Amino acid sequence: MQKPKISSAIPKQRYRLGAYTIVVLGDIESADDTDYEYLLAAVEDGQNEPEVYITCEKAAGGGDPCTVRVFAVQLGNQDSGRVIDHGNWANQDEFVSYALSGFQQMLQLHDEEPVPVT
Repeated sequence: MQKPKISSAIPKQRYRLGAYTIVVLGDIESADDTDYEYLLAAVEDGQNEPEVYITCEKAAGGGDPCTVRVFAVQLGNQDSGRVIDHGNWANQDEFVSYALSGFQQMLQLHDEEPVPVT
């Protein structure tokens, strides 16, 4: 898998994390067979495309758990599309908090805190 193929989505929240804007997407229509619950995309300042995605994918048949996957598109990551977790992520705020901490680790922004953008 290279990166999520999104046909349409609604931005739900935005955060600043260092030199990145992180967008939380919901109500996602996918051009592939994946049923996304949430998707977070990190775009570095001055870039047009996200560098990293963290997705929460619904289980087939609507059961639990959801699959959490990371796509490191611009980082040259050989593990792009790698599953990092399974869990019940029905609560958007809990998943966003989990994913933001993942971005901090991947982007090596340990001293930065995510700041909501209004």
